[in-house]
Amino acid sequence: MKRMAGAGAAAMLAAASLAGCGSTDGGAPSDASPGRTKVTVFAAASLKNTFESFEKEFEAKNPDIDVVFTFAGSQDLVTQMDGGAPADVFASASKKWMDTAESKNLVSSSPRIFARNSLEIAVAEGNPKKVTGLDDLASRPELVVVRCASEVPCGALTDKVLMAAGDPKIDFDTEQNSVTDTLGLVKAGEADVAFVYETDVASAPEKVDGLEIPEAESLANEYPIAVTVEAQKAKRSEAAQKFVDYVLGDDGQKALAEAGFQKGE
Repeated sequence: MKRMAGAGAAAMLAAASLAGCGSTDGGAPSDASPGRTKVTVFAAASLKNTFESFEKEFEAKNPDIDVVFTFAGSQDLVTQMDGGAPADVFASASKKWMDTAESKNLVSSSPRIFARNSLEIAVAEGNPKKVTGLDDLASRPELVVVRCASEVPCGALTDKVLMAAGDPKIDFDTEQNSVTDTLGLVKAGEADVAFVYETDVASAPEKVDGLEIPEAESLANEYPIAVTVEAQKAKRSEAAQKFVDYVLGDDGQKALAEAGFQKGE
């Protein structure tokens, strides 16, 4: 694997890491307003734009609830919850990490699949490097190509897609711990190509274009959601379930579809 060098790349990675792991306001989640129940939602980084887009509408329909988001890689969120970080709802970008949360007794309700997401190749707007597909990437080592680490849901899906495509020998420059950070390198001009979700490409039309991967059409990550044991212990499970129901309901599903997610259950 090639390695990226230069102060610009290092600074970009540091900033993206902080952005990917913060709450909606970029800082630590604050206490709820008097008389309102704070519901803390730990959600995969790829859900950031969509979940934030319906925050106000959810709170308008549930004025007694103050929802606060923390976005990061699903594996990092499980580690945080296992270490004692308070979360009332967990929305994962893969069934694997929800299964891990269940095995650690971190979620109290049966997870529901609320969305699916497929892989796509992201390039700078207009595709200035004229990338054509996987075989092209394998034959052009001069391109800066980035991906998510295999431990991350997006990275695990990348592994599956590459194997389905016959394992083309692509020389990746770096691996990131969240899909947000991975796409951010292309958006910042630090990389030529990134393997990300279709929804991530759709979220930045002014910065990137997407190239479909034929082998990815039949492969997709499932996104499960569940109320946590922490919410149950703190007597916030009813409020937390309202957020889960919203995501599974018509309004939440409409927002997810508009963002490019495929239907869940």
